[in-house]
Amino acid sequence: MKPISIVLVTWYRQQITKMCLDAIIQNTKPSNYRLIVIDNGSPEKMKRMLSDYHDLGLIHELVLNNSNRGLEPARNQGLELVNGKYFVCADNDCLVQKIKNGKDWLEKLVDLMEKHLDYGAISCRTQVMIGSGNIFDKRESGEIVDFPHPGGSFRIMRTNWVKAIGGWREEVGGRGTEERYICGRLNEQGHKTAFAVQVRCLHLFGDKNTDRWGYDKDWTPENSGHSDIAHPALDKGDDPKEIKEYLNANK
Repeated sequence: MKPISIVLVTWYRQQITKMCLDAIIQNTKPSNYRLIVIDNGSPEKMKRMLSDYHDLGLIHELVLNNSNRGLEPARNQGLELVNGKYFVCADNDCLVQKIKNGKDWLEKLVDLMEKHLDYGAISCRTQVMIGSGNIFDKRESGEIVDFPHPGGSFRIMRTNWVKAIGGWREEVGGRGTEERYICGRLNEQGHKTAFAVQVRCLHLFGDKNTDRWGYDKDWTPENSGHSDIAHPALDKGDDPKEIKEYLNANK
């Protein structure tokens, strides 16, 4: 498999971003990916951390914006650096699944795209669906579930199709606008979009008592771009055992 670009947009949330990076590095075969990080004006300490990863060759291309340009404009910056048949959009609050049965999560997503040729985007399945209900009811088997706007929690996309529609908007949108826009544009062109049933990732929520949603305890879910939903993670924070499983998958 040729290396596939993973475009990760970051802003603040240093500890969660570090966990995200470490999960990619530990749970993805090195020859399978090229990691592109677009930082949207984070503090200097965060930028130094990203620069250290870059200096070690763990981030292959690093763009440090002086200010927060917004998620969608940052996605476009990453798209300009993408080559190859596919690329992956990634959010910095998710951890990819450990390698199972000899294939990593990225190989599994590529297999789905190669098999389902009319799909323009397929996202990893998170452990909780925010604001979308449980579309996976009675769907623990099978490969994909059609959905009009699968989120950016490690979403593989066809490069030529995304570039053909002009990528993302340059406006700064609110909660849920990134996936609704780009997947909506693909749908308009007759391209399907979906979630993978078996390819999972872990969505982080932070600790409500210390660093709510990965920012600080005074932030609300709306501040960090999420709806306030009823979910155990909001009351108890992330599950340390679950995080450890992802971060120490190959140790």
